[in-house]
Amino acid sequence: MSKRSVQRSIEINAPVSKVWQVFTDPVITRQMGGEYVSDWKVGSTFGWKAPDGKMLTNGTILQIEPEKLLKHNLLNPDDIVISEITYDLRDQNGRTILHASENFSDHINDKEYADAVDGWDAALATLKHVAEKK
Repeated sequence: MSKRSVQRSIEINAPVSKVWQVFTDPVITRQMGGEYVSDWKVGSTFGWKAPDGKMLTNGTILQIEPEKLLKHNLLNPDDIVISEITYDLRDQNGRTILHASENFSDHINDKEYADAVDGWDAALATLKHVAEKK
């Protein structure tokens, strides 16, 4: 096993402001199958809630610059940090380039890594689809 990180980028045919809303506006976020729960301040809790109300992830916002950067960690059920996630949004002529990274706190095996990559690819494709809706 080795410590790994996942790095992904995607071009979204929508302005940064719209992509940011996909994160922060629950009405829009629900189109992705759940919603982020947070008050969007450094040090605040941050998690993903399923439509049935169950919290699926839990973490803390580490850094936030609206429409530019969101950095948070993910905690396991014992409140131990398992990874740190960063979303970096850049405007490119009215489109958004979204760079996402997840840095794992502990070693993960090849299957766990492949599952993480697949999860990121699916999540970013869904985010792109929702952000590009008119």
